[in-house]
Amino acid sequence: MTVDAPSETAESPVRTALAVLRRIPGTLAVTGIVLVVGALTGALWSSALESGLVDRWGWGLDAFAEGQWYTVLIGAAISPEPWMYALILATFCVGGGFLEYRYGTLRMLAAVLGTHLAAVLVVALMFLILEQTSLDWAQELARVRDVGLSNGGFGAVGAMTAGMPLLWRRRVRLIGSLYCVAMILYAAEIWDFTHAAAFWIGILAGPWVVGRAREQFDWRFGPQEVRDTAAVLVAFGALHQLLIRLWPGEGGILRFGENADDPALSTLALVAASVLSLTFAYALHNGRRGAWWYVTVVSVITALAGPFAASNPSDWLDIALDVVLLVLLIGWRRHFRVTGDRRGKLRVWKRGLVTLAALMTFTVAAIMALSHQITPQPDIGDALAEAIVRIFGGTTGLEGETTAAKAILGGIGIVWFIAFAIFVAALLLTSRRHETDGSTRDRFIELQRTTTGMTSIGYMARWEGIDHWISEDGAAGFGFKQVGNTVIVLSDPAGHPDDLRRNYAGFAEFCRSRGWRLGYFAVSERARSELSEQGWKSLQVAEDTVVRLPDLAFTGKKWQDVRSAINRAKREGVTMRVVRYAEAPRGLKDQMEAISAQWAGDKSLPEMGFTLGDLPQADDPNVEMHLAVDEDGTVHGMTSWMPVYREGFVVGWTIDIMKRRLDDGVMSGVMEFLIAESAVQYKEAGYEFISLSAAPLSYSGEVDNSVEKLLDILADKMEPYYGFTSLERFKAKFKPEHRPLYLAYQDEVGLPGIALGILRAYLPDATAADLVKAAVSRPD
Repeated sequence: MTVDAPSETAESPVRTALAVLRRIPGTLAVTGIVLVVGALTGALWSSALESGLVDRWGWGLDAFAEGQWYTVLIGAAISPEPWMYALILATFCVGGGFLEYRYGTLRMLAAVLGTHLAAVLVVALMFLILEQTSLDWAQELARVRDVGLSNGGFGAVGAMTAGMPLLWRRRVRLIGSLYCVAMILYAAEIWDFTHAAAFWIGILAGPWVVGRAREQFDWRFGPQEVRDTAAVLVAFGALHQLLIRLWPGEGGILRFGENADDPALSTLALVAASVLSLTFAYALHNGRRGAWWYVTVVSVITALAGPFAASNPSDWLDIALDVVLLVLLIGWRRHFRVTGDRRGKLRVWKRGLVTLAALMTFTVAAIMALSHQITPQPDIGDALAEAIVRIFGGTTGLEGETTAAKAILGGIGIVWFIAFAIFVAALLLTSRRHETDGSTRDRFIELQRTTTGMTSIGYMARWEGIDHWISEDGAAGFGFKQVGNTVIVLSDPAGHPDDLRRNYAGFAEFCRSRGWRLGYFAVSERARSELSEQGWKSLQVAEDTVVRLPDLAFTGKKWQDVRSAINRAKREGVTMRVVRYAEAPRGLKDQMEAISAQWAGDKSLPEMGFTLGDLPQADDPNVEMHLAVDEDGTVHGMTSWMPVYREGFVVGWTIDIMKRRLDDGVMSGVMEFLIAESAVQYKEAGYEFISLSAAPLSYSGEVDNSVEKLLDILADKMEPYYGFTSLERFKAKFKPEHRPLYLAYQDEVGLPGIALGILRAYLPDATAADLVKAAVSRPD
C-alpha cells in the first residue's frame, strides 16, 4: 500500500487482470482454439454425440484399430455436450493457467498434452485387456469413443499440486483422488477413467513440471492432516449417499440399480442428513471431541451391523469407508481433543431452548390461524401434536387445502431442521475461552522488559483484552487477542530468540488443542524469519515508522513544516506539558476526555481498538501524556507515549494517542509541534529513538499478491473513516525509517478467518450494518 495518492499509483482491477492474462498466453490460445472449433463444428450449441462428431473425431479402441490416431489431438477440441464446455475449460484454465503463470508456457503445454496422451493410452490398454473378461461394463465401455480437453485439465491440476505447500498438496490430491474414484464407481463413463489416469499421471509428473526434486513420500501424518483426512472421509460418505439417490448409476461399476431408491427415505431427508454430516466433518477438521464421539459411535454401529444388511456393492463401500474412518479416529484419537467451555455450551443450550419455544409457539399459532384451511380441522391439541411430529419429519395426518396452509405444513420441517443444524454447529464449535491469571501476565511483562525482543508496539500486548501464555520453561511469553476461535498474537512474543524458536511449536499446539486458528499480527522481520524457519508463511500488513534521535536536527528545507509549527507555538504561547494521566489535575483530565469524545463522535463508524488506544490505555504509570497547553490552560492537542524496553532499560518511546481539539481557534500544526518537542526532550534524555507507530493496513512499497491486494481494498474502504493513508503522509514529515511488519500464518485455508478476526479485533463494537455501510458508501 502506498502513502501518497493511492488512487493514482494503485493498479486498477482491470489493469491487474490484464497483467495476469499477459502471463498466460498459451492457456488463452488453447481456450480460444477449443471455442473456435466448437463454433465451426456446431458442438458449442448442439450435442456432439447426437450429431456424429464423437463417432467421427473421438478416440478409443475402435478408432485406434482403424488407424485414427490423430483423433487423440483433434478430438480434444470438441466437447461431448455444449454444457460441458464450461466445466472442461474451467478445469483446464485452473490447472493450465496456474502452471503457465508460475512455470511458463512450454511446461504447461507439456503437462497438459503429456497427461492427456498418456491417460488415453493407459485407459485404452486397460480396456483392451478387460475386454477379454466377462465384465459387461468393461466390454461396453471398450467400444465407446470420447472427446474433450478435460483429460489435460485433470492432468494439469494433478501436476499443479507439486507446486503447492505440503498441507494443500495433500488436501487437493486426497479430494481429487476421492472424486475420481467416486465417479468411476458411481458413473463409470469412459472419461471418468481417463480423468483419474490423467490426474494421477499429473501427480507423478508434477515435480518435473514445476522443477523441483521428487519428494520421498512420508506416511506420517501431522495433527491437521489427520483431522482433514477424517473430515474428507465423512464428507465423502455423506455425499455418496446423496449421489446414489440423485444418480443411481445403472451402468456404473457398483450397479446400484433399483436398490438405491429407498422409498422410505426422501431426497429432502438425504439432503438434511448430508448437511448434518458435513457439519460434523467440519467439526472433525477443527479437532472437536464431540464430533469424534458421535462419528466414532455411528461408524462402529454401521461397521458391525452393515454386513447383515448389505445388499449391493454400494453398501459394502459404506462399510469399508466406516472401517477406514474408525482406524483413523481411534488410532489418532489424541488429535481430537478440542472441547468448548461450559459457559459457552450453556449459552448455546439456552439459546436453543428459547428457539425451540419460539418455533413451537409460532408453529402452533400458525396452524390454529389457518385451521379452517386444514383437513381435518385441528384443535389446540392437534396443532401441538403436529408441531412435535413435524420436527422428526412425520405428520399426524393434517393436510392443507390452500396454498398458504400447504406452505406452512410443508415448511415446518425445513425450518425445524435449519434451526437444529444451527444448534448442532454452534454446540460443536463453541469457543473455549482463555483466562490469564495475574502471575502469567506479570511473567510476560518481565520477559518483555528484560529481554531483547520487544518491538516498538510491544507495550500494546499489555493492554486490557490481551491474554497471555507462558511456555513450560518460563522462557517465552505470547500476548494474544482471542476473537471467537481465532487467536491473534500481537507483535513479537517476549523472550530471547533461541527460547522463542524452541517454543513456537508449543504455543501452536496449545492453540490447536483448543481448536483455535493462529496468526501472528504486526511481527518484525526477526520474528517473521524465525517463524519462516518453522514453515510459516507471511505477508506485509503495516510499517513501523521510527525516528532515530541521536542525529535528529530540524534543519534544512525538508523540515520547514516542523519548524513552522514550533515557531507558531512560541508566538501563540503554546508549550508542551508532560503528565501522567492518573496524576493530571482534574481540569486537564476533563479537557483530555472532551477531546477524546470529540474524536469518537466525529466518526460515523465506532472507534477502533486493538492497536489503537485511547485514554483508558493511557491510564498507566509507565505511559506519558504530552499536552499542548496555551497560557490560559487550554489543551490544544495531546499525545501519549509508551516505553520500549531492552534488557531492563527504556531505549525508546512509541506514540499512541494523537488527537487535537476540534474547536475553532486551535493552533495550526499542533501535532507537528507536540511530536517535535517530544523528540527533542527524549533526545536530550539520551533515548535512542521514537516510533510514530504503525497504522493498520498502511505501508509503502508494492502490492505483491492477491491477499495483499484484498487488504489494500479494505484499507481503501476504511480510509475515509479512519485516515490511515493521510496519517502515513503526516508521519512522513518527520523522515522516519520504515520497518515492515508482517502477518504470519501457517495455512492459507485459515487466512479468511484470521482476517475476519483482525477486523473484529479492531472494530469489536461495529455491527454488520456498519461494515456494509463502510463497504458501499463514502462519508460526506
